[in-house]
Amino acid sequence: VHCEEGLDCVTPPNILSAFGICSKVETKPAQPSLAGEGQECKTTVSPNYQVHCEEGLICSAPLRPGTPDVCTRLAASLSSSEVVAELASVATPSLRGSASAAQDKQP
Repeated sequence: VHCEEGLDCVTPPNILSAFGICSKVETKPAQPSLAGEGQECKTTVSPNYQVHCEEGLICSAPLRPGTPDVCTRLAASLSSSEVVAELASVATPSLRGSASAAQDKQP
C-alpha cells in the first residue's frame, strides 16, 4: 500500500516491518538559513541543515565537521589580500587551495 501524492509513509524509528502512517512531512527549505553576528553557524553539514552567516560575516571553521561555530565580523580595515587570507584560514579544506591561488594572483 502506498500513500497518496504529497504524503509520506512515516514509520516508528528502529522498528523493522512496522506499519506506517501516511502524513504530510514538513521539509526544510532548500535555501540555507542565515545567522547574525554572534549567532551559531553550521556549514559542514548536509545542505538542508546548513546555517550560513549574513553578508559581511564569516563562520569560523569548526574544530570537527558537523559541529557549529559562531558568525564573526571581518574587520573593515583589512586589505583585500588580508581578507582573502582570513577567508582561507576558515575555508573548508577543498576551498583552501583556491583561496591561496586567488591571493597569489592579487597585485
